[in-house]
Amino acid sequence: MSLQTFASIPVEQQTPSNSGRLLLTLPVLLEIFAASVVLITWIKLAFVPGHSVVLSFIAILLASLVLAGGGTFLINTLPLAGDATQATAIRGNLARCSLSCLILLIFFPEYLARVQPPLPRSYLILAIVTALWFLLSAICILHGRRRKLSDLRVQQIAVSMLLILFSAVTTIAIRKYLVFGYVGQDLAYFTQIMHTTLEGHLFWGNLLQDVIYSRAVTTDFAGHNSPVMFLFLPFYAIYPSPITLIVLRNAILIGAAIPVFLIARRHVSVTSACLWSTAFLVTPAILYQTTFDFYPLTFVVLPLICTLYFYLNNRYLAFWIALLATLMVREDLSLFAIGMGLLALAQTRSARWYVLPIVAGLSWAAISFLVVLPAALKGATFVTDACFTHLGSNPTAMVRDVLLHPRSNVLVHGNLVYLKTLFTPTALFLFVGSPVSLLCVPFVGINLLAGAGRCITTVIYAQYSVIPATILFLGAMIGILHGGRYKYPAFWAHLGLPSSAAAPLIQIALGCASLVFVTGQVQWDELHEQPWAAEARHILALIPANASVAAPRYMLPHLANRDCLFQTHRLAQYHNPHYEYLILDSDWKHINAATEYESQYKILVRESAANPTFTAVYSSPGYIVYRIPAAAGVSCVPDSPQAAHAAYSR
Repeated sequence: MSLQTFASIPVEQQTPSNSGRLLLTLPVLLEIFAASVVLITWIKLAFVPGHSVVLSFIAILLASLVLAGGGTFLINTLPLAGDATQATAIRGNLARCSLSCLILLIFFPEYLARVQPPLPRSYLILAIVTALWFLLSAICILHGRRRKLSDLRVQQIAVSMLLILFSAVTTIAIRKYLVFGYVGQDLAYFTQIMHTTLEGHLFWGNLLQDVIYSRAVTTDFAGHNSPVMFLFLPFYAIYPSPITLIVLRNAILIGAAIPVFLIARRHVSVTSACLWSTAFLVTPAILYQTTFDFYPLTFVVLPLICTLYFYLNNRYLAFWIALLATLMVREDLSLFAIGMGLLALAQTRSARWYVLPIVAGLSWAAISFLVVLPAALKGATFVTDACFTHLGSNPTAMVRDVLLHPRSNVLVHGNLVYLKTLFTPTALFLFVGSPVSLLCVPFVGINLLAGAGRCITTVIYAQYSVIPATILFLGAMIGILHGGRYKYPAFWAHLGLPSSAAAPLIQIALGCASLVFVTGQVQWDELHEQPWAAEARHILALIPANASVAAPRYMLPHLANRDCLFQTHRLAQYHNPHYEYLILDSDWKHINAATEYESQYKILVRESAANPTFTAVYSSPGYIVYRIPAAAGVSCVPDSPQAAHAAYSR
């Protein structure tokens, strides 16, 4: 009998024994031995690199035989309560739990690369796999004894855990803000456009709009068609601070676990559905959004998942409302709407399920790219054009370059690392994924095309990863829960275990292991109080509330509630740099910007010191603050009487 045939037979039928002992069948031994080989090989790569290939092979083989034999012996001699049939079934499942070590295969590329992962990461990976093994073993024993928590108790625990997680990540994000851990300009920019909108200027902010376009524009709609930003305004009016945006963002992201739970609950128990929600939240591209810079795009997670939930439940009106809410987040979500229409068409649903989503997607794209963006740009060029300039000077050249030289502009090292990180949390599930997974293709493609250029589309922490990560997770989960023609692979997605909790537990382990590889010293430093932080706060207290100011970008979120705000390291690129106060940090490393701006910054420092119109109001070895009296009262607001050309020179 083959291993595959054997695996498809219920455990009770595999080992009919009155003694309650596991019959040492060849398939069971092969499962344990395969897990042992993977575990020993990974331990060799992680903790004992080098040595002869032949000797390593012999050592791995011998160690695997010993481990497999010892594991088999322990499973057979483990005392188990209950009748013989129950004990036999539990022993069979316990043997299969050893296959949890196979997830280590997914991380072999990291250990076969040139740079060996540091030992703390290896210990964490080993701890995660060990914990998974014990958890799977525990649920097998509980399942065999038919014991479980009540649904009400599980729901109470789940809600408590969500609140704890929300509090934890929000506390971390706020601390990051308070200790100047954010890069700065993006959080400051969205804070500024909230402030100026409440002052009567629709999503206007000079911080970026005066520097990232070929000429200054007057609204954020020049960059993206994101009506969702109107929802932030009432909350920001109550508490005008970057913290408001951080809290809103985290509430939406953590709240997205609810529709994930509802999708899973249609097929599995409350406990398993809660585990699926947990698996979603520990996906690196999702979890890290709770502490990354603020972007409206992250708000797409909740309506996008709701759209799929209502689609699966055939609730047409609710589906339409959720789809429209998804489109309101950004113009490129038109691709998702079109994809939903094509999905409905492929699944032979009625015309209303595929015609109207496609029409809505095309209409939203037309409104965005032919009306809203051109009207807001007024002939200016948007900076995202620079994301694709490395591919060619025009669309024809771009297509030709991609087709002829994919290794130099698409399949570059950074893009491959990004794909590995993006797919790892669902790596064991991709082969059982539903057609829903295909909805991520255009978004992944866009990220890869831009990834070799100047944009950070292939940084797993960045907002660009939110859409593909969410879709991939949902596709994998739906594929496993629905089964269908993917029934046999879905069986192995549970490692052949009878509990529906196995698959989400495995994905939780994959998500946590992925987090181990994307978390490092940088993330710790972002939360660590820097020696210069106290002086930076003192300097911020010196700046009047409404004064125009140019500052290092880590200070910008703390200065954002004003009309005129500039980044010091990019002052030379602004079209209208009218500032009354100039804050200069003597240490370029604090600014955390691309080296191409360093020379410009040093020139600014020298020229400011020699400019007789600049008055130093604060000076120390770490900082110097200048005031330009001639710029007092000059406004950056478009069409403002105070926005007359400043009578001073930098």
